[in-house]
Amino acid sequence: MAEDARYELAGLGDLLAMIVEGWRVSRMHFADRATPGGPAAAYFALTRGPGESRGVYVPDDGRAFSHRALVELFRESPEIWKHRSPGTMPAPGADPPEGTDVWGEVPEPFPDALALVPSTLREVVPVNQIQSAGGLDVALVALERHDGGARIRYICHAADGRRRSEVCMLDVLAVDDAGRRYRTACVEGSPEGGRLEGALLLAPAVPQAVQRLTVTVGTIWGDGEGARQTSGPWVFPIPLGGR
Repeated sequence: MAEDARYELAGLGDLLAMIVEGWRVSRMHFADRATPGGPAAAYFALTRGPGESRGVYVPDDGRAFSHRALVELFRESPEIWKHRSPGTMPAPGADPPEGTDVWGEVPEPFPDALALVPSTLREVVPVNQIQSAGGLDVALVALERHDGGARIRYICHAADGRRRSEVCMLDVLAVDDAGRRYRTACVEGSPEGGRLEGALLLAPAVPQAVQRLTVTVGTIWGDGEGARQTSGPWVFPIPLGGR
């Protein structure tokens, strides 16, 4: 695949430089190997101005963490088309492959456009799980499944007892047992001392057949005695009993 002249070898820094220069990513792909027997790679088709197009690929070089993290993101994302053999990359601007799985919509702007009201509520699933890391206890209380998305109620408690006027979750990942990744947003936070009660919003709606939803909180920011970040992860596998 890397031998295709439409795609040039590039590093993550090269890609960022092109974006600064005005190139726009129009299509993204993932391949499990860039050449026969070679490493996995993320592929980008870029456009800039009338008639200007360019393609680059960023391989997993086995050394730079930024490259491996980028490739891993594409490997796990359900929105990125996967190519499992050389010579199958479409030209920049080609039509998407047939049969792309469309499983739900995220209302924009998210999360403001997400309406979670009593009339859209389908089910309330008790979670009642607690995970601790870095002196912070995070508890997921309940999952509310709505027609257009979901709300997860949580409590975050600082074991060190320091007062915090602001606490927020910096990165939250929600993935179901089919590998679908959900958009997330942290809202409704109300810190009291070292305690925060709030909610996580998810979209699209969780399909009825899903049996497990795994929510991972990577980092929490708090301002007790100076701003600081606390790294997790806090991982919550939530059984849903899909059918």
